[in-house]
Amino acid sequence: MKRFILLLILGLFVWQGYACFDTYLFLNKYSMVYPKGKFVADTLFEYSANNLSNPVEDTFFMNLNLFYGIWDKLSVQIGFSSREITREEVFEIEGFGIRGVLNLVSEKIIGDNFTLDLILEHHEGIFGKDMTLEFSFPGIVYIGNFVGVVHPVFSLADLEKEVIEYSIGGHIGLFYLIGDNALVGIGAEYSSAQNGSTFGYRLIEGESGVSLFFGAKLGENIYLQNEFAKGLANSRDFGFAVTFKLIP
Repeated sequence: MKRFILLLILGLFVWQGYACFDTYLFLNKYSMVYPKGKFVADTLFEYSANNLSNPVEDTFFMNLNLFYGIWDKLSVQIGFSSREITREEVFEIEGFGIRGVLNLVSEKIIGDNFTLDLILEHHEGIFGKDMTLEFSFPGIVYIGNFVGVVHPVFSLADLEKEVIEYSIGGHIGLFYLIGDNALVGIGAEYSSAQNGSTFGYRLIEGESGVSLFFGAKLGENIYLQNEFAKGLANSRDFGFAVTFKLIP
């Protein structure tokens, strides 16, 4: 059974991937499940340059997320976010989301450890707009100081309409841990949001993009993560995201 699950994940990797990149989880070599009894909060800011020759089209959004580990193999996340707006629009909170993460496998199948989780999430506008439901299976392998991530996702959008839209996409990533306090990495995405705490929005829209990541532990209770994304086919020009994660 375990070999079947591993082959399934590898097959999805060849097709297309999706991953949640989270500095706190990677530095501690966890799966995507937050530790039991641990309460974590983070805030995220993303800025996108849709057209470098026309700064007026730049957009940004922010969100606040709360995480809690219910037990060893299950954690939940709730989040509130603004909609994506331009410089000339008024900032306001317009969306919310909830995510559950269940660990399925956490053993030395390959490398130092291999984890496989099931993620189910729902997000929508405060007034019932842009309702989306997503299913995904993030796979993470830890080999020495390297972390490899594969995370396919299936998304159902506009659930309140008669015709439901769906998509399959995602991203993959490779990271290098610098001791216990920092990491660097690269990612490639197809129709997905790479940041682990993001609900629904992406730094780059369209078909695909590549990203460069920097993450660090600042003291005992704060983690910082930066992402620089470049759009490829039918996508935005450039995006930047910064995330501060607080562990009380």
